[in-house]
Amino acid sequence: MPLARRASSRAIENIMSRFLPTLRGWAALVLPIIGDVVLWVAFPVRLIESGVGRWVQEPVAPSSWVLSGAWIVLCVGACVEAFRRGSWTDTIVLFLGVLLTFWLMREYCEFMVLRVRPVPAVPA
Repeated sequence: MPLARRASSRAIENIMSRFLPTLRGWAALVLPIIGDVVLWVAFPVRLIESGVGRWVQEPVAPSSWVLSGAWIVLCVGACVEAFRRGSWTDTIVLFLGVLLTFWLMREYCEFMVLRVRPVPAVPA
């Protein structure tokens, strides 16, 4: 009886490992999600004024630029590693990770082109 139970548990493990991504795939998916949260926390608030445009409330700190840039490089590296050495399920999860990494890059570049909100003139 225990031998049959071991065989069935091995079969379940084989099926689960076959259809679940490895650590490479999970890293390619989770790193951009964490990067988006870090970007939202580290960068200042974006302001959208109707008919005027988009502004950043205050200048972005240099440490935020460096941290976010390094995180994007880390996300791209995780995606490349999952593509090169991962299984087919890693490739599926990698596709979602690549989309999230592109979204992270877009947010990063959007902060590069946004201007800091000018101080409103105080009437005398």
